[in-house]
Amino acid sequence: MAALAAASILMSITVVELSSGDAKAINIAGSLRMQSYAVQASVHGSYHANHSLLTTAIDEFERRHQSSGLVHALPQALDHPIRVAHAAVGNYWQEIYKPLAQEAASEQRHYPELTTRTLELVHHIDHLVELVEEGLEAKLHLLRLAQAVSLILLGLVSIGAVLQLKKDVLHPLRALLTSAHRVRSGDFTTRVPPRQPDELGQLGEAFNFMVEDLSTSYAGLERRVAKKTRELARSNQSLSLLYNITRTLSERAVSHATLQFVLTELNAVIGVDAGLVCLGRAHLAGMPAIGSTEDQASLQQACLAYCQHNGEGGTPVARLRVDTEPSGRHLLSVPLFDGDQNHGTILLRLQGNLLPERWQVDLMEAVGRHVGGALATMQRNHERHRLSLMDERSVIARELHDSLAQSLSYLKIQVTRLQALLSGKSNATGPVMDVVQELRDGLNEAYRQLRELLTTFRLRIDDRGLRAAIEDSIQAFTHRTHVPVRLADHLEHIDLSPEREIHVLQIIREALANIEHHARATQVEICLEQTESGHLRVRISDNGIGMDTSNPPLNRYGLVIMRDRAHSLDGNLLVSRRLAGGTEVQLQFPHDALPRENGITLP
Repeated sequence: MAALAAASILMSITVVELSSGDAKAINIAGSLRMQSYAVQASVHGSYHANHSLLTTAIDEFERRHQSSGLVHALPQALDHPIRVAHAAVGNYWQEIYKPLAQEAASEQRHYPELTTRTLELVHHIDHLVELVEEGLEAKLHLLRLAQAVSLILLGLVSIGAVLQLKKDVLHPLRALLTSAHRVRSGDFTTRVPPRQPDELGQLGEAFNFMVEDLSTSYAGLERRVAKKTRELARSNQSLSLLYNITRTLSERAVSHATLQFVLTELNAVIGVDAGLVCLGRAHLAGMPAIGSTEDQASLQQACLAYCQHNGEGGTPVARLRVDTEPSGRHLLSVPLFDGDQNHGTILLRLQGNLLPERWQVDLMEAVGRHVGGALATMQRNHERHRLSLMDERSVIARELHDSLAQSLSYLKIQVTRLQALLSGKSNATGPVMDVVQELRDGLNEAYRQLRELLTTFRLRIDDRGLRAAIEDSIQAFTHRTHVPVRLADHLEHIDLSPEREIHVLQIIREALANIEHHARATQVEICLEQTESGHLRVRISDNGIGMDTSNPPLNRYGLVIMRDRAHSLDGNLLVSRRLAGGTEVQLQFPHDALPRENGITLP
């Protein structure tokens, strides 16, 4: 468009420049016609005067005929009609008109011919002027034609430019704007159609790259937001789990129900195929567990292996351990660690046999520490209770020794004196002596039972446990009687509360005391075991003379006290004569895998 406008302007300027000389030439050529008449008039005037006017008119005609304004307007081509017409005027002037004008100035007879020749000269001049005017009109026509063509071309180019602008600029910009609106609404799949590699094409390509980068960044941001949301949800679940477990362990003693609650909460947050709480050394009865029976059985075997590997003297384990079973499944051992020692473990098998994630490991270890701390606190409470109970028994023993024991000793002395006095008198009858003897025997029995009671009150079960206390009692029994005792303890893995340990130990001691005083046995067997129903059973048997259970002896309160102790254990005591000879005392009482809700018993 600029080129067409420049060409049109240049052509207009050129035509105007060329036309400016033609106008001047027309004026000069037109003045030749006037000057012809002036020559004619001067000839008529010269007849009456001198010839100066004629000469002046001739010179003026020739000057104008050869003036630069007229000559420069003539075309360069020699055969051009305007140049030919200009030459014809000059030739006619030089050859015919000028000589005739000079002759007519001298002789008036030539004046009529001059007038005729003047008309012919004017005709030649008019032809020249007409040709110059036609040339000027041709130039102006060319200018108009060029301007018309330029206008048409400018119109066509403008229309083409508008169409091209609409096609190559507006449509791509509109597509780019539409795509931008779609991206703004969250649609990152939109793309600008490819086009030729011009500026808008490069802009569209850059826009597509930008949208792709935005899509990648937005997808990554959404993934990070989703990941953070999942982590926050997991953290919320973990905090809720820890809060519920901590509140439960703080409000209630550790029991079967509380540990079952811990397993259930862990399953709700983490998701496990099977789980088992393994306490003590290898105890399985009544353990809190979840999952199928088959999975629980396999976990019980793993619990046995764990207890054998982590027996007394083992190094405490504070971190979760992952073991691979022969079947290829992963078994997680969550130690119940209180900071100093392990109190057991939680055996878990995750769903899908997957390895635990980091947050699951941290959560399970935190739960293990909470449960281990609760178990440690409960053990400390039990130990304090045990110590306070022992102190109280010691106080009672001292009081009995200082009061009732002294009184019984005094009565024994007095009965001995009475018996000595009566035996020295002849009038002492047999019944009186029998009564005195029975009184002495009764005092001796009461004194013996009091001494055993004092021994019982002073009895302590140290940190070595019930088995060590039983072995000490057996050693003392063997030292006194020289009767061998065989001990079969199958309850090493079971921990009892202090009260239960005392009751079991006292029943065994009372049975050994009865064997020592009445059985005349040469062999004793003590067996501690667990029945299939989960009850605990203690059997003390001997090969002595046996006991007549149908006619128990009078003034023997040992069996009564043993039955009372069995009742305190929620169990029963059975005394029977053995077929092979001797007596068997059997104690059987239920056993909870975990302490009761009152916090007294602990496995």
